[in-house]
Amino acid sequence: MFGLPTDIQHSNDAELKQILHDAIMFQNGIVASLMAKSGVRGLMNYGVSIPDLQRIARQYGTNHSLARRLCPLHIREAKILASLLFDENQLDNSDYESIFASILNVDLAENLARNIICKINSIDFYNQLINSDKWHIVAAIHAIGWAAARQYSHSVNLTNWFIKNMEKIINQNYTETIRPLISTICSIDNVQADNTIERYISQLANSSNEVGQKVYNQLKMQNGDYQ
Repeated sequence: MFGLPTDIQHSNDAELKQILHDAIMFQNGIVASLMAKSGVRGLMNYGVSIPDLQRIARQYGTNHSLARRLCPLHIREAKILASLLFDENQLDNSDYESIFASILNVDLAENLARNIICKINSIDFYNQLINSDKWHIVAAIHAIGWAAARQYSHSVNLTNWFIKNMEKIINQNYTETIRPLISTICSIDNVQADNTIERYISQLANSSNEVGQKVYNQLKMQNGDYQ
């Protein structure tokens, strides 16, 4: 069983140490090893499941101050816990920077998108995401889908922005974006947008890259309306 990093063990921040101690009590070395083999690497990973992290976060409630101290840590579980504890109404530019810097792999992209990024009503932040690497783009796509599925008040603005930028996203031709694109397009289909999504889906039929073609073919199989 792995303990906390030495610098955290010696920290005077009792609350920070306690929540991380709570998390590593559920560590799973086999899961961490499998995640590393699948590409989730580059930071400390205790292999704690998402349901366990969610249960721990519920014990602390919304705690913006603690989230700010967790997010910069180079520990997978700390970043996911932070995303669960943030108060979206208190987010400022330094928080955006910390969240942006935490999107290091597909696991963090998906979890941060679901937990906190989807709650962010800032087109500038989404523009920053899609002008970065593939994991930031994946996070942006997932977040828009979650905002639409949860019917957040800003989901219409995000949906309109996504439709206008979908071609740009697809033209970057990251195969990692295929699954989130399909999921998000299906999620936003019922959101009222300034532009009809069918118009943009039809454009995919003539896409010259792998991502565009695969997204179009999958949507065509799922729903004849897109033919």
